[in-house]
Parts: sequence; structure tokens; C-alpha cells
Amino acid sequence: MNYYKAISNDRPQTVDNLSSLTTVYLRKNIQAVEVEDIETGNTRIEYHYDEAAISKDEYIDILRAQIEDNEAVLAETLFGGDEE
Repeated sequence: MNYYKAISNDRPQTVDNLSSLTTVYLRKNIQAVEVEDIETGNTRIEYHYDEAAISKDEYIDILRAQIEDNEAVLAETLFGGDEE
């Protein structure tokens, strides 16, 4: 997955699957950074983060794979492995 640097004045959601009909935005390493406005001298908070954009179909595939992995771990926990 290719992440790029992004900046926002509002704290972004880690997973945004509502703002676009076709795209899901994944965000990580979100940091609040205090910056000074050069013109006014006032300070404000900006959010710096890494963002990737994937299609909703790709996101669904990722969720399915995670569910399958979780089911396998749960089955192993509940029923144990093959015993000889």
C-alpha cells in the first residue's frame, strides 16, 4: 500500500469510508503539530499523517481476509491444533 504525507486542520479519522462513494482513505502516524501563522503570529494545530487511498472493493477484500484470519485464530484457540 502506498502512503503519502498529508496535512489537515481537522483531526482525521483513521479509516474514512464515508466521504467518497468509491474510495476508502487509510491514515496512520497521525500527529498534532502546533504551527504559527506567519501573517498573524497566532498558533494553531495542524494534523500531519500518512494517508493511502484504496477502492472500496479493495477495502472489503482486506476486511474479509482479516475476518478469515480471526476465525482461524479463534478456532485454534477453542479447538487446538492437530494432536497425534
